Amino acid sequence: MSDSDSSSALSPSPPASPDASFHDPPNLERLVSHFVSAKRSLNSTAHVSRANELVTSSRALIEDIAVLNAKCAFARRGVDDELDALRSIRDGISALGQKAGDEFKMTLASLDEANDRLQKTLQAMRKTVVDPALQPGNNSPPNEDQAPEDKSLASSVKTEKTLYDFIDEANHEEILGSLRALIDSFNDAHADLDDSLASFDQTLRSISDNLLNGLDRSGPDNRSTIYDEPPLSITQLFQGMEEHAGEMANLLQSLITHYDLSVTALKHTDGGGEAAKLAVQAEDLTRVPTAGAEESLYERTVPEPMSDDERTEMLCVLENDANEVDDVINDIQERAAEMEVCYTALAKHATTARTTRQNLCTALKHLYAMQSSLPTYLTASKTFRESWITIEENMQARTAELIHLSDFHSNFVSSYSKLLDEVARRKAADVQMRKVAEKARREMDRLYEADREAREAFMQNVGEFLPGDIWAGLQEVGGRWTVRRVGGD
Repeated sequence: MSDSDSSSALSPSPPASPDASFHDPPNLERLVSHFVSAKRSLNSTAHVSRANELVTSSRALIEDIAVLNAKCAFARRGVDDELDALRSIRDGISALGQKAGDEFKMTLASLDEANDRLQKTLQAMRKTVVDPALQPGNNSPPNEDQAPEDKSLASSVKTEKTLYDFIDEANHEEILGSLRALIDSFNDAHADLDDSLASFDQTLRSISDNLLNGLDRSGPDNRSTIYDEPPLSITQLFQGMEEHAGEMANLLQSLITHYDLSVTALKHTDGGGEAAKLAVQAEDLTRVPTAGAEESLYERTVPEPMSDDERTEMLCVLENDANEVDDVINDIQERAAEMEVCYTALAKHATTARTTRQNLCTALKHLYAMQSSLPTYLTASKTFRESWITIEENMQARTAELIHLSDFHSNFVSSYSKLLDEVARRKAADVQMRKVAEKARREMDRLYEADREAREAFMQNVGEFLPGDIWAGLQEVGGRWTVRRVGGD
């Protein structure tokens, strides 16, 4: 029975001719079969009743959804604002750590550069062997009791002394040890800041997860694709349910009309009531809800008079409608199933709204907890910044000491080269002075000999004529001058 036919079943309309619908009038058995099908079709009343329950429940669900969505939207805006503020604070703390890390890398690069420079200088000092001539003690002869090989080894060990042997390693090691301690202190401070940020991030993730959790419960197999139709809105779902419920009521009314018509046909057929009663008992349809018309069928009452033409018209309509009873029942069942699907979708919307509200409540609890722990994170960032300032100042100071030490050792290496030049100059000066002194000594000896010979000649010529006490120095030997080294090697 189609939608258009259901309205015509409410008020029978005469066919063009009796023979146009059927060739022979239905017999009692066929009328009873139509009656049984019509009575069985009244089971669809449960579907219509369920439809009414679904519509009523849907109204309550929609009200709950509207209230929950309004509350959630308001709360979500507040939570989002708080999350934005917290993320800004977190980014500030992270930027502080990143900036300190960049500054630390720059300071460490300066330190590495200074240390590399110092190591090159030290390496040059290790390779620079001190001239044995500058260390006279190292050139002492070996012990005569030693074997020749031991004598040679002892001589080699004594003479192969480098510039590195003359520096104090303790100062260098003390600077490097202090720098290592400062680097460890920075790493520890940065690790504490990273732990604080990790805790901060964990709290933010917990809040975000609670906000996102439950929004997509479709599962990987049921997720929509670009080829799927968009899901119906809440309004569309409810409007569809109302339309289905209304149409189901109309279809049920047509089935009731058809059922009443089959009862009337049996009333105007001999033995119809008894046959109908037996058929109902045989089909176990006694519990199917019926109208009062069926009770009058079983009573032995005289039906209202009906002409043959009216009865023929009635049977024609009954026969036509009987062919559509199954279609009407299927239509009601399909609409009932569709209503269940729509109600399930509405219930899912309601569940999502409730879940969102619960997640928002959980997120708010996390925000309250964050409110009490936020000063701890800020204090941690402040402590890290103060620690880094102190560490940076100390690292720069120690780096400056390392640079100064490197400059000092570099000057030592360059001074050693100048020392060799100075030694050569002094040797040359000593040689010159020796030459002058030797020349003066020879000249003094010559003068002394000349003075001695002149004295002897004088005494031979006039000495015997002069009394000895006339001059105290008359008999003296002339003074002799010597040239000798004073000071130095």
